[in-house]
Amino acid sequence: MKRIVMLFAVAAALLVGCDKGFESVSEPTLNLSTELNTYFTQEPVVFKIDSDADYLSFYSGERGNDYSYAQQERIYDGEAYITFNTAFQAGAQWKNQLVEDVEKKILRFFYSTDFSGLYTYGEVEKATWKELTTEFEYPTKRADNAKVLNQTTPAGVNKLADLIPAEDLAKPIFFAFRYKIDAYDAALSNARSRACVRNFQIYTECEEVNASETLVNQGNAGWMFVTKGYENESGNYAPEIESAYIWFDCDGSKEGDSERICWAVSSPIRINTEVNIGCDYGVGIKSFPDVPIGSYTYTYAKPGTYEVVVVAANVDHEGNRMEKSEKVTIKVVEQGFVDIEQPEDGQW
Repeated sequence: MKRIVMLFAVAAALLVGCDKGFESVSEPTLNLSTELNTYFTQEPVVFKIDSDADYLSFYSGERGNDYSYAQQERIYDGEAYITFNTAFQAGAQWKNQLVEDVEKKILRFFYSTDFSGLYTYGEVEKATWKELTTEFEYPTKRADNAKVLNQTTPAGVNKLADLIPAEDLAKPIFFAFRYKIDAYDAALSNARSRACVRNFQIYTECEEVNASETLVNQGNAGWMFVTKGYENESGNYAPEIESAYIWFDCDGSKEGDSERICWAVSSPIRINTEVNIGCDYGVGIKSFPDVPIGSYTYTYAKPGTYEVVVVAANVDHEGNRMEKSEKVTIKVVEQGFVDIEQPEDGQW
């Protein structure tokens, strides 16, 4: 028993010794300065840094590296765009896509703001669908394999604000592709054609910051089929919805077949034109194993006034962290430009 007590005592002493080996995290020291207040573009700017910190991060003050946005996401107004690819395969009815009469085209594209969300043929037909078909481009020849991306035709990229009124863009929007195949007539040799939609995407883009954000894509648009005339299909020609495409198909090549109509309707989509590029992150200029640094050199490509921030941090073995930051403001001017005060009258 005495031996057990001694072992516990030794273990306790070791634990105490371990704890004493780790001091609580301390606030780092930090001083930041520059020799001048004004520099030229492409001129190396030396930032003098006096710090005992384990870690140092540098923020130049430029967009994307601005300490003001270290804890605040950058959100910009942009424009919403829509695009997709299509292809047709087999039969002769795909040629109807080339005629001017939109009612005769085998694949049409719509949107609605009053669809009930009940995916039945009656509810789909009851909704107000506004035509977008003629705003896009379609193939002028058949594909050998309409499911293959390199055989599809880009429909073009359209700004949604050019297609849909602002009052509709403010509402949840259902998008829909409507595939219609006429009854087979041997005299017309109008065997059915398949249709495929790929790469459907709605995204927001902000030119100011050269950034974009996907709102919805082919795989997450929530497509659902609503059909008419498929009651007697064998199943071999059933339409398919996959993550990469919508596949419109039917038999429709036998005398006496009825017309086939197949709607692919999305889930409701809210159009948000904001682009969120997230927070800004500092550039790590010293990590724990590195020796202390006395300076950091940075070059600015564009003129402007920049608030430069260096963040010093100490972290203990349990992840506790203490930070200190220092800032300096510098002005950067074009090469060859000297910013001097205009003398008053009589001072020349």
